Amino acid sequence: MDHAAYQNYLEKIVREAIAHSDGANARISEYLWSLQVRGLFTPHKYEKQRALDEARRAFDEHRHWPQEIILSHLGVSLKEG
Repeated sequence: MDHAAYQNYLEKIVREAIAHSDGANARISEYLWSLQVRGLFTPHKYEKQRALDEARRAFDEHRHWPQEIILSHLGVSLKEG
């Protein structure tokens, strides 16, 4: 597994989910469940699916946690740079 690609996709997926929701953990989880990794020839398909699964699991299992803690748990920073 390409860990750099995995971490990049994880950050991208989480940022997208936050941008397309009202910011509540439950809405972020709902958005994550609406996403799918498709395509026979999708580059880094394994890494994308693992990142999506990890984000779903974190926001499902830890909905009661503050969002900053979930992001820290995932190793995701919303700060640019």
